[in-house]
Amino acid sequence: MNCSRFIKGVCLSFALSATVALGADGFVSIFNGKDLTGWTTVGTEGSFAVKKGAIRTTGAHPYPAWLRSDKQYENFILRFSFKPEGGWYEGGVFIHAPAQGPGADIGFRIHTVHSPGPYGTHSMGAIYNVATPLAFPGFSPKKWNKFEVTCQWPTLKITLNGTLIHNIDMSKDPAWKHRLRKGFIGIDHISNSKGLYKDIEIKELPSKQKWVSLFTSSDCLKITGKSKWTYDAKTQTFLAVGKNSMAYTKQAIKAPYELQVWVKTIAPNENGGVIFNASASTKQHGPEAQCFSVPGATNPTGSLYHIDSAKKVITRDNEWFLLQLFNEGAHVTVYINGQKMSETKNMKPPYKGVFGFQQHTPNGKIKYRGARVRPL
Repeated sequence: MNCSRFIKGVCLSFALSATVALGADGFVSIFNGKDLTGWTTVGTEGSFAVKKGAIRTTGAHPYPAWLRSDKQYENFILRFSFKPEGGWYEGGVFIHAPAQGPGADIGFRIHTVHSPGPYGTHSMGAIYNVATPLAFPGFSPKKWNKFEVTCQWPTLKITLNGTLIHNIDMSKDPAWKHRLRKGFIGIDHISNSKGLYKDIEIKELPSKQKWVSLFTSSDCLKITGKSKWTYDAKTQTFLAVGKNSMAYTKQAIKAPYELQVWVKTIAPNENGGVIFNASASTKQHGPEAQCFSVPGATNPTGSLYHIDSAKKVITRDNEWFLLQLFNEGAHVTVYINGQKMSETKNMKPPYKGVFGFQQHTPNGKIKYRGARVRPL
């Protein structure tokens, strides 16, 4: 694809992520068997420990709590072994999980339980809420069970004890369209569940992602209105405080594309939104993906404003959420935290323009982080 026609005046270069020293077979251990170096507990402290060379979920509550790798991964082969620790267990292994938000919806989770089932998409080895295993091969709650996950977009293959349980072409399955293709490896558990994970190793495969960051510097946006916008370069985050205001990108983007941006509305009842197909020079507003976490609102978070209203509110003020906008010309879809919230197949042209990030509440505050776009 000629990306110069995608974003005018932007020079793109893509490089593979730095590699770690690998073993002879290309795999590197990401758990040292001694402590949790290289991993971070998110949520309840004490939820994870090390026992006899394995990561142990302690059952500490309240839920949710999960353990995530310090590094993010895109394409790879992951191996690990799992065994419940006495009786009932329910948890899972996250793939492509974000730092915030529901990892099983934004990325995906391989379900691990004490019994093979079958329980459909909640079975042992299922991709939680997405795909039922093709088989239930030799699972034993009293023995170590070996998983191998090959994630190389668009192919996803998973084996359990040497038997293929998933073989998915993610480009053809609509359940995968909105999911992150890079993120953390993670382990989670339901409260009071005790289980063991060991022999965790990974072999990284070449990157295929082609994203362009929109928040590259403090002056990458053109500000209109009366809000004060400040920029955190470390996290690529803009904070808008004050009266009604808009911050436009300086690049014009042509559909088809996917936009991703993390948003945090600050209480009380911040109202903002992401504008697209806009023209800053002519003040053409363009359609809007709403950010307004108020139950009962006509156009709550995820709505295409006055085009298709979201039917429920799944976000809360003061918590980060992921907004994804798929602009395919006349067909536009908005996802929030991995759930489809609004859609139209009748969007009117133009199908090209700048993005606008809005602060709409008097004396309000809103944050936008890590905005990026890729051609479809």
